[in-house]
Amino acid sequence: MAGVLPWPLAVLGLCMLLAGASALEFEMQSQIKCVYEEINANVIVVGEYKAFHKENVGQGVFVSVKVEDPHGAVLHESNGKSDGQFAFTAKTAGEYKACFSVADIQTAYQTKLKVDWRTGVAATDWNAIAKKEHLDALTVELRKLEDNIREVYSEMLQLQQREQEMRNISEETNTRVAWFSIASLGVCVCSALVQLWYLRRFFKRKKLL
Repeated sequence: MAGVLPWPLAVLGLCMLLAGASALEFEMQSQIKCVYEEINANVIVVGEYKAFHKENVGQGVFVSVKVEDPHGAVLHESNGKSDGQFAFTAKTAGEYKACFSVADIQTAYQTKLKVDWRTGVAATDWNAIAKKEHLDALTVELRKLEDNIREVYSEMLQLQQREQEMRNISEETNTRVAWFSIASLGVCVCSALVQLWYLRRFFKRKKLL
């Protein structure tokens, strides 16, 4: 049927879209709270946060926010806001973190945070793209699926690369263990020969042989 996507592609696209969005809601319980996200290189990241009183959702709480890459470089920093947004493109693959802090521990016990990470396709502003390129709804969905499949393919290549790296490390470790075993066996044989030589010499001196 024309205009209808095969269901495997639709399911794949939906799974990737959900995987690219990670919403968290939690109580701080400490003066500084950090959220970590594993992100691949060259991926667009958009994050939104909102801090509020846990017993009064309408009452915002001022927090300071700092977002860092895996090497500790600051990508975003803001102070004295109850809600906001940050966006960046990941330069390197690794664990990115967003840390939220409040003035004191008493405030932390009363504060609840809602953090929404969106990466890749989920972080793309499809409404803006549709308006700019004059795309209809079906074309936008097709574009989403296409980008989803590209992300899946890219992640598969990265997994293969990591698997190859782990295989190389495993083979190198096995080789070292094998050589260590051979060396240990050689040391044992040499030690046994030296002991045998010493005992023969000892018994000869004692005229027992």
